Amino acid sequence: MTTPDVLAELAELRHRIDALESREAIQILRDRFHDHVNTNRWAEIGDLFTDDAVMDYDYLGSASGRAEIGAFFARIPELLPDGEGAPFVRQFLHAHAVEVDGDTATGTSHLFATPIYHGQSFVLAGRFADTYQRVDGRWLFASVALEIWYSVPVTEGWAGARRHHMQL
Repeated sequence: MTTPDVLAELAELRHRIDALESREAIQILRDRFHDHVNTNRWAEIGDLFTDDAVMDYDYLGSASGRAEIGAFFARIPELLPDGEGAPFVRQFLHAHAVEVDGDTATGTSHLFATPIYHGQSFVLAGRFADTYQRVDGRWLFASVALEIWYSVPVTEGWAGARRHHMQL
């Protein structure tokens, strides 16, 4: 093998390792988001986004910029109390797929959540479509779009015509 071949192979290996490490870091980022929700660490969620990030939570609302996104999540405890004053939401992520392209990436994942809303047990299902950006060596959300398939009381289920009962 000649020296140029070895250098090209080394460059390709570095690229592949970076893509694998990036994919892992992005999956940890998405997991961290849901861990913050599940452990009521709402004030920390904004730190997972770029300064100019955008977030669209379907009919539940949207926000632009890290500060506004942080404020959106910081008010969740007021909106979803469990009857004892604390929010109760548990989120479960499935099928997180990530495609890395240098310092940017895209990803999709499926969400199943079980919040308490107005004193009722709810189920919520949907799909996240994200973009990510590496900033100073750290992967962050650049955009998050949640398509909500349904958000209904457990007692009603999602078989009826009205599949969106929650309003933030």
